[in-house]
Amino acid sequence: MQSYLALILGAIIGSSIRYFFYLLNLSAFGIPLSTVIVNIIGSSLAGFFYGKFQNSVYVFMYIGLFGSLTTLSAFNLEIFQLLGNKDFLKATIYFLLNIIITLTLFYVFHFISLKIAS
Repeated sequence: MQSYLALILGAIIGSSIRYFFYLLNLSAFGIPLSTVIVNIIGSSLAGFFYGKFQNSVYVFMYIGLFGSLTTLSAFNLEIFQLLGNKDFLKATIYFLLNIIITLTLFYVFHFISLKIAS
């Protein structure tokens, strides 16, 4: 039961932050950036805290908070819209921003957390 409550609390916080960025509707040169930003934030934090929590705290952080903050469904919807509008260059840039930057920042912040711990 404790893990389930941790999941709910993390999901409420993560989805609330995600919705806040959605309302900001940030974009640059026609490329939607709100999803990119939450994916960058979530991936950075997930990398920083990777392997540091177990049990209910892990459920709160990774499944609840980060799982609700970052979202592949919004990514897929926005890239689908760009492709549907035949904005192939924007779709490619958007894809690269989400995939390469977030994966890179996950690794970088995980490395930083290991350096801090040692």
